[in-house]
Amino acid sequence: MTDKIFDTLTGMYFTVDAPDGSYGTGQVIRLAAEGIYFIRYDGTEVTLPLELVSIGEMLETTDEEYKLWRFFDTLEERDTWIEWLDAPSKPRVVSLVKPTK
Repeated sequence: MTDKIFDTLTGMYFTVDAPDGSYGTGQVIRLAAEGIYFIRYDGTEVTLPLELVSIGEMLETTDEEYKLWRFFDTLEERDTWIEWLDAPSKPRVVSLVKPTK
């Protein structure tokens, strides 16, 4: 048995979905205890307060089994995801008429 605690989330950026369809963004600041992290939501200008979030909370899904939390290595990766997420969908026209020769 080993006492080593693996910390793979510190420094990562995230988005987290809210029940109303909106989402929050932020960064995982550091490991607080095994399985618990300090996070900071974007828009918080002061260095405190940090919030504590467990791995269990980060693994939660919707009733349809969609992940609520998404993690990104860089701010650029997260911003690209947000741009895609916020982009209006393009309507597609599907013809139901069989082409004639």
